[in-house]
Amino acid sequence: MKKDNKVSIDFGGFYESIHMDNVDSLIDSYNSDNEYPEYNFDNVNFKKTYLNYINSYCSHLSDYIKSEYTVDMNFKNMELQSPEYYNYSTDKILANIPAKQIKELNSLMIKDALFLEFIKERTQSYDGYFSFYTYETALNNKDNILIMYVLEYICNKFNENFYFGDLEYEIELKKVA
Repeated sequence: MKKDNKVSIDFGGFYESIHMDNVDSLIDSYNSDNEYPEYNFDNVNFKKTYLNYINSYCSHLSDYIKSEYTVDMNFKNMELQSPEYYNYSTDKILANIPAKQIKELNSLMIKDALFLEFIKERTQSYDGYFSFYTYETALNNKDNILIMYVLEYICNKFNENFYFGDLEYEIELKKVA
């Protein structure tokens, strides 16, 4: 078995989301009293700022998984994958996760009735949408897809319950020539 697997994490993305609102609020807080005028939206390096954000997000997500599911989850080498157009998909986090941890979390989650209902909904085809995976192929972990559904489910719960003011990340500014 491979040591690490590269996994795509659907955390909700930045476009029109709570995550973008959090970054915007932090920028506004620096700029609100004109104490830090360089922290305005035109000067922010969003690519680096979002990377800082997802590193902090994954650290807290790892803590959440440990406390809620008693599974260690070590996210490594995080990067942000952004679509060219946001009308079909949104940002995702790409991370390496030890295969042993993936197997442990998957084994636990396939016993969770709420998670199984989530997979049934996510793999359901309907007018205008054809699901690439069926419920059975997802549960059988075809193409290692199960962990992506597991992490999407957990991220949804985490996003509902987490106080995002606890995220610590740096707003990166563009280099001035």
